Amino acid sequence: MNSLAEKLASGFARLLPTGKPADDPLVSLKAATSWIEGLHAGDAYKSQQAIYAQLKRINETSTDFTKVRLAIFMLLDVKSRDFQDTLVRQYLRNPRMSRQVESQLWHAVYGLNWEVARGYHTFVLHISNETGKNPLDASIPLITLRAIRAFGQLLKWRAIRYLPASEKLWFRLHNLYRIAEAHDFQVKLQRAYPEETTECSCQSAYLHTLMLNLANSGTLYPKQLDLLDRWLCLWHNQLNLDTQLDAEAHTFSVDMSADQGPRRVRKPDIEKPMRFWSTADLLLVVQTLHDSLKKGGTPAQLGLGDNARTAESLELLEHLQHQWASLEDREQRRAPRAPIKRLVDVAHGLNAIFGQLKAADAPTRASPYGMGLNYNEEDDVRVYGFITERTRERVDSTQTPTVTSTANAPDVERWVMHDESECGFGAVVESRDKDWLRVGALIGIKTHESDTWQLGMVRRLSRISSDTSSVGIETLTETPSLISLQDAGTADYTVKGSVNNPPTLPNSGLILADSKGNHSLILDSVHYLSGKVCQVNGTTDLKLILLGKPIESSEGWIHVAIKPVEG
Repeated sequence: MNSLAEKLASGFARLLPTGKPADDPLVSLKAATSWIEGLHAGDAYKSQQAIYAQLKRINETSTDFTKVRLAIFMLLDVKSRDFQDTLVRQYLRNPRMSRQVESQLWHAVYGLNWEVARGYHTFVLHISNETGKNPLDASIPLITLRAIRAFGQLLKWRAIRYLPASEKLWFRLHNLYRIAEAHDFQVKLQRAYPEETTECSCQSAYLHTLMLNLANSGTLYPKQLDLLDRWLCLWHNQLNLDTQLDAEAHTFSVDMSADQGPRRVRKPDIEKPMRFWSTADLLLVVQTLHDSLKKGGTPAQLGLGDNARTAESLELLEHLQHQWASLEDREQRRAPRAPIKRLVDVAHGLNAIFGQLKAADAPTRASPYGMGLNYNEEDDVRVYGFITERTRERVDSTQTPTVTSTANAPDVERWVMHDESECGFGAVVESRDKDWLRVGALIGIKTHESDTWQLGMVRRLSRISSDTSSVGIETLTETPSLISLQDAGTADYTVKGSVNNPPTLPNSGLILADSKGNHSLILDSVHYLSGKVCQVNGTTDLKLILLGKPIESSEGWIHVAIKPVEG
């Protein structure tokens, strides 16, 4: 069976022009314009990939740095943007897409950004090395700005997949900005693309990427990263780069000679080409926006976007206040972490958690993988820090299950936790083919010393390699109780203690009770409606409950406040 890469390559071959040389879009600007006009506007993916193929041809075959070749490259870049934006929207609006579709869209978006970035980068290096001799000198400020922004998008899309920077992205980005400084156009305002209504400078675009990286702690959803990317465009005037350190004012620094991103100012080496900036003014803007939302303002009224929601905007603004604060003001970790090697069972997804809680009521309770570690598992933990898929499959085939239908549940895995705190766990896990492993995923956790399951959320995710990921998990202190819910109408249309609507199929939920006796509920988000009254069956004294405001939600689940309804 052909790999996805082979299929894409075959598709590219079909998209490449055939026939007479005059049909080739790279022959002239007129030919490129005519070729672009012939692209299928209704198929964004096919058209985007066609332009990607032509950009790649220029980057891999051309050593001719002429005005015509640059004009063709810039035209292809500009005309690709609508198609690229369509694919980006498809990616961000479909968080539950299959791994194959996600990979196809991500590689399409990332691949085009890469060809744009390396193409402009090559032109910038060529022109800057021939200053005063090259007729393209007038183009260098604009193409440098576009190159900086393209490298920023590469870093953003790696963050969306929780991937570290690679391919010397930081080093190349720093080098582009140093070229802008060397030619003294780093603060020159320009309109990067014809459809944009605001101007931008190389310095503001560079700082934009640095600030986005500082906000990325492996805890943001792809939609949050994209939203922040748009917000930063509004805040360029609040930031400014300095060449000299002001220890009383500056918050962050970046070493432009290193292949790494920004850091908090601690003990910078002033012998290196360092740049410094303060976030004080920007944090005042963030605080003002946060206060305005709290007082009833809407994101649209405050310029944060027509599609942004108040709850998610507040959460993101609070995150920025933490990530962009000075070292002295930054909130410290809630609880210290201690290194451990603890074996746990992890059930992912509401249905899997429901199933394990049901199984926990059976007379015999055991791990879905049996009790204890065998020799092969111990060896894996010692060498890799986790149990590999190969060992897991070999152990499963030889072990005798000790529980019923959940013994070999595909949505229950065995993890080895590497550190622990009062608030959760940290682990390094084999993540290949784990479509579900994303920030915000709800999981059930049961250690091998315990008979009960507790709930956790994936709060941080960082890809270490193509096969492994570092995962941060926050655990809830409340013990979940499995219940059955049945629709009983709304608060205004429920008769005491009885369900007066036509019978509906019951659905499951998880009741949580804190130390003060307050209750909350986790259920599938498709069953949630604020103000709905539900009849409760299960191990709880509650009989009728009113669904209140959401506390938190993510893909496939929602955590809401509830109130008992008198029967």
